[in-house]
Amino acid sequence: MKDVINSSQEVQILLFSLPKLLVATICGLIIGYDREVKGKVAGIRTNILICAGSTIFTFTSVILGQLSTSDPSRILSTIVTGTGFLGAGLIMKNENTITGITTSAFIWVISAIGILCGLGSIITPIALSIGLVITTKLFEKVEKRIKEKNNPK
Repeated sequence: MKDVINSSQEVQILLFSLPKLLVATICGLIIGYDREVKGKVAGIRTNILICAGSTIFTFTSVILGQLSTSDPSRILSTIVTGTGFLGAGLIMKNENTITGITTSAFIWVISAIGILCGLGSIITPIALSIGLVITTKLFEKVEKRIKEKNNPK
């Protein structure tokens, strides 16, 4: 079987991929740090790996699309499915409470941010990562106030 990629193409792919992986690592770090500080299961390493993995699958699908007649969107759709499955494994029901839904949602969103990184975006994924952390901090305070109002001491 003939190799699809030769050595010179491999160097080009490496140079093509490194900036994308750097942005993905930054995005995963931004979100993962916030989750780590809160003591959540999916912290820095998990968020970096999910974002970087989505990035790698995305630019690989783009490269395959350029080298063959394959449809790059097929790989992108499996990223969404795969991270949904990964996130579903974090949702637990204990008597009257359900935990892990927010962490699961973060995993799903960080994979979408990784897709943007893999497509070559730089500013948008970083801005979305920062915006996501700010938005969740804001709504965390809103939820706390609602709970305090509904359950006075």
